[in-house]
Amino acid sequence: MANLRVFISSTYYDLKHVRSYISDFISKMGYEPTLSEKGKIAYDPSSPLDSSCYSDAEAADMFVLIVGGRYGSATSETNSTIIGELDFYKRYESVTRKEFESANAKNIPTYILVEKSVMSEYETFKKNRDNDTINYAHVDSINIFHFIDDVLGKGINNPLFQFEQPQEIEAWLKSQWSGYFKTLLEKKTQSQQLNSLNS
Repeated sequence: MANLRVFISSTYYDLKHVRSYISDFISKMGYEPTLSEKGKIAYDPSSPLDSSCYSDAEAADMFVLIVGGRYGSATSETNSTIIGELDFYKRYESVTRKEFESANAKNIPTYILVEKSVMSEYETFKKNRDNDTINYAHVDSINIFHFIDDVLGKGINNPLFQFEQPQEIEAWLKSQWSGYFKTLLEKKTQSQQLNSLNS
C-alpha cells in the first residue's frame, strides 16, 4: 500500500530546522514527507528544476506551507533582469509561492504555518500598505505580506497556524489531520446510509 505523501514547502536556509522537525514527525505518523533537500522530488532534466517541484506539489496527498522571514528564490519564469535588481519592494513570484499555488489549484488539502514574528509585522503592514519607508525587522521582502494576503483571501482550504516552536506545529497538525480524517469517515458513513435507503 502506498504511503500518504505530504509535500513540505518553504524557503530552506532560514527554516531548515523546522522542515527537518516536521519531516521527522510526518515519518513517525507513517506518511511520506516530500522535501527537495531529501532527494524526494523526481527532476525532469528537460525542464527547469522548479517545474518539477510544482509537479510534485500537485501530485501530493497533502501540502504543508511554512512561511518565515524570507520570501525565497524567484521562479525560473521570472525575468532575469528583475532578479538582478531585487530589493525589498520589488514584486516577483517565488518558488515557494508557486508551489502553494500549484497545490491549491488542484485542491490538495493544505495547512499553512506562519512564524508569529512575521504575522505580527503583517498586522503592521496592513495598517501601512502605502508606506514604503518602514523598516521591517523580521522579513526580507514586502512580497511575504502580499503572499499572506493571498493565502488569507482564499475562500477555502487555507487553515493558518502561527508558531514559535516546531513542537507547536506537531500538535496542531495532529489535531487538524485527525479532524479531517474523522470528517471523511463520517461522509463515507452518510454515503453508505443513503445508498442503503435508496436500495
